[in-house]
Amino acid sequence: EDARAYYLRGLLNMDLGKTQEAVLDFEKVTSIKKEDYEMYLGIYDSLMNHGKPKDAATYLQKAKKIKGDSAKDYLYQGRIAYLEKDYNLAIEKLLKAKEKELPIASYYLGLAYNATGNKELAESFIKQYLDSGIATSYDLYQLGSNESMSGNYVQAAVYFEAGLKMENVPNKQNLMKGAISAYEYSGDFAAAKKMMDEYLKLYPSDEDAAKEAVFLGTR
Repeated sequence: EDARAYYLRGLLNMDLGKTQEAVLDFEKVTSIKKEDYEMYLGIYDSLMNHGKPKDAATYLQKAKKIKGDSAKDYLYQGRIAYLEKDYNLAIEKLLKAKEKELPIASYYLGLAYNATGNKELAESFIKQYLDSGIATSYDLYQLGSNESMSGNYVQAAVYFEAGLKMENVPNKQNLMKGAISAYEYSGDFAAAKKMMDEYLKLYPSDEDAAKEAVFLGTR
C-alpha cells in the first residue's frame, strides 16, 4: 500500500504507452493518499505530456481541494493557480510562500510575473531564486524553454548555458539541444556550431543533430 510506488509505476506505464495500466495506478494513488500535492501535480504533468488534458484536469482539481496555510500549501496553491492561468491568484499565494521564507517561491513568481508581461519583476524574482543557491538544472531548462517560446532567444541561451555550468546536470542533453536552438534562432551560428560539435561528441547517435550540424556548417 505504498502510494509512491503506484505513482512511479504509473509514470513508467504512461511513458511505455500502457495508458490503461497507468490510469489504474494513478487511481490507486488517490485511494491510498488523499492529499499529496507533489504526486497529483506529477500525474497532471504526465497526463498533459501524453495528450490527455481532460484526465489531467481531474488531478489538478484533486490537488486544488487540499487545504492548508503553511509555506508549502501556499507554494502549491500558487502553482495550481499558475497552471489554471489565474496569474493574480498565483502571485498572491506565491508571495505568501515567499513571506514564509520558501526560496523556491521566487522561481514560480518569476514565471507568474512573466506570464502577466511584467518582465522587470519576473527577472528580479528569477535572479533572487538563482542567487539562493537552490536552483536545479531542470529549473534552468524550464526558464530557457519559456524564453524560447516567447522568442527571447538570447536570454534563453543564457539560462541553458547556466544550467550546463551547474555541478549536477542530469539533463545535459536537453540543455545542449536547447542552447543550440536558441543560438541558431538568435543568429549566433558560430556559438550554435560550437555547441553542436560538443553535443555530437557526447551523443554521436543523434541522427537529427548530425543533419543539423551539416546545415550549421554552411552558415
